[in-house]
Amino acid sequence: MRETVRLIAPQIDKLSSGYLRDGRRQEVWRIETIDIGDDRVVAKASMTDFYVSRTDDKGFHLSFITALEMVSQLTIVYLHYKAGLTEKSREVWVSESRNRFVRPVRNPDDIRLEMTVKKLREHGGSLFCEADYRVTDEQDGLYEYWGKACLQ
Repeated sequence: MRETVRLIAPQIDKLSSGYLRDGRRQEVWRIETIDIGDDRVVAKASMTDFYVSRTDDKGFHLSFITALEMVSQLTIVYLHYKAGLTEKSREVWVSESRNRFVRPVRNPDDIRLEMTVKKLREHGGSLFCEADYRVTDEQDGLYEYWGKACLQ
């Protein structure tokens, strides 16, 4: 039988991500523009403050957590807009999602969000959406996301 090893706080701190422990709190981002078409939504976002990992010698890379936050915010804005609302007044719930992080997005000043709406339907006062997303930059970074969400 294998022996169980217990790590204590100082050991855990040395092995932990500084980004997850402290860096996330430093990150500030915003979506600057959103262009809404029939089934395609394109947005530009940027980091106004960000964390650079000491273990990434290439500098800034967009964390997958922040990329998912951006995609979520884009979905919230889109569904409220499509429901004819002018301010956030309802909740948006994600029922399913899948993501793939292909290449890091490295430009904090030019983060591109693309949403391709596969299905959009209204039922019982709720708005249901299924979409594909891409988060990119001009340096060939790529995060792909698929999700289903509902504006309650």
